[in-house]
Amino acid sequence: MISLPVNDLPEPDRRSLENLLGHPLEADQQVFVLVFSAGQVSDSATRRAATQNIRSALDKADHHRTVRGITDDEVDAALDEAMGNVRPRPG
Repeated sequence: MISLPVNDLPEPDRRSLENLLGHPLEADQQVFVLVFSAGQVSDSATRRAATQNIRSALDKADHHRTVRGITDDEVDAALDEAMGNVRPRPG
């Protein structure tokens, strides 16, 4: 998994992501990219590393939330808004 601050993305890459997602990205947002091969089971070391990466990313997000004084209700509202903005996939 790769985690990138939107502010650090080169402009052409940012535009490509915005096109893919269907909406503009904000400078203070973070982009997470995860690539996997469907139908293939990773070895235990790879699964452990992936689990640690996800936990680390969630810990960083929680630290950011705590430092900024963001409440659980605000987090829930942001998640609800994000889910409402997800572009439907064909099929």
